Amino acid sequence: MSLALLACLPLTGCISDEPGATDELDTSSVSLHGADHDHAHRDVFPDDTGWFASQREAGPIAHDGPFFDEFGTNGRTCGTCHAARDGWTITPDHVRALFRQTHGTHPLFRTNDGSTSPLADTSTLEARRRAYRLLLDRAVIRVGLPMPSVADFELIAVDDPYGYASARELSLFRRPLPATNLRFIPAVMWDGRVVAPTVDAALLLQADGATLGHAAALAPLPAAARAEIVAFERGLTTAQVRDRGAGRLDQHGGRGGVDELALTDRVDARFDLFDAWLGDAPDAQACDHGARAEARRAAIARGQELFNTRTNAAGRTCRGCHSVANVGSNANGTFFDIGVAAGTRRSADQPLYTFRNRATGAIRTTTDPGRALVTGKWADLNRFKVPVLRGLAARAPYFHDGSAESIDDVILFYEESLQFAFTADEEADLRAFLGAL
Repeated sequence: MSLALLACLPLTGCISDEPGATDELDTSSVSLHGADHDHAHRDVFPDDTGWFASQREAGPIAHDGPFFDEFGTNGRTCGTCHAARDGWTITPDHVRALFRQTHGTHPLFRTNDGSTSPLADTSTLEARRRAYRLLLDRAVIRVGLPMPSVADFELIAVDDPYGYASARELSLFRRPLPATNLRFIPAVMWDGRVVAPTVDAALLLQADGATLGHAAALAPLPAAARAEIVAFERGLTTAQVRDRGAGRLDQHGGRGGVDELALTDRVDARFDLFDAWLGDAPDAQACDHGARAEARRAAIARGQELFNTRTNAAGRTCRGCHSVANVGSNANGTFFDIGVAAGTRRSADQPLYTFRNRATGAIRTTTDPGRALVTGKWADLNRFKVPVLRGLAARAPYFHDGSAESIDDVILFYEESLQFAFTADEEADLRAFLGAL
């Protein structure tokens, strides 16, 4: 069987926890290759809505080099948490397959940040399953951060189901951000805590920090390796290229796909990728394949218009925060509190933190204070950066904490928490658009 065909197989199948059981596909390596008959320099993989592709400015994506090399002491590489077939992050399906194949001993499963606590018991298979439950369920990594030395708020209570978090080290469970489309990001990390004069300089610092922390290295990266890792990341572009209903996203006047994105500049403007697909659509139930494809293209275009123009109760649009045209990051690098980390949304498997404003005495509960742990400002509680939206369908679950399992869940969250109103048909159109990015 060809490598290209293997790459398109799902990471599921005849998998068991019994000794000797293996996956249909060897997933011990996360640097799986894809193939695109339309473009030899692309890696293409299936996702929930069709197929997405990654490519590099400098030619084919070589799945070797410092990004895929070990510099630490626990077997991890950058590619361990940033897999090509997951849109350069990791997904629960992939994580669970690795767990089943290796009985939870793959380098991804390490207690320094993969478990619910650094002190978690991993002595047996069942213990490891408990220890890595959030990684398995949400594909989140534990980030341990202290309270700022100077802050206008104080931590007054901690409810950690894993018995570890404190003011010395809060346990924050966050999704690894994709190591692609980095030309469009204004800040590094969900909370922007890696600060440097430029994004490139911040990425160099991040590469060192990830190697010393996630990979448990004993020394910083060699300068040449660090530069090559950042150059590799900065050269990657990822986007949806085909929709199962609409076909190729760069045909019939559409400007979706990865080629157009590779040429995109970071400007504050509306999404206009699918303007050519606006108009009356034929009956989606028609037997003619072309008519159904046209109907799907029209749905994608209508979803784009909803994203650009529909306002919520406060008069805000989706594009207002996701303001970089045809990309979806924020043009100003603003951090937002959209309510994801609110204590009222806390699930039983998350720690809960209670903070008090030193000046006013106001109380807030949260599962992750976000930007506030960087700035020490009460006003920054629960604020996170706006992620790039391209390649969205490849990397569920969504939000910083992986609490939205699907695009449908994201739409529902915005309806419930931010008071957007969509009909069932509009929800379907918005889902089609987001899945086509």
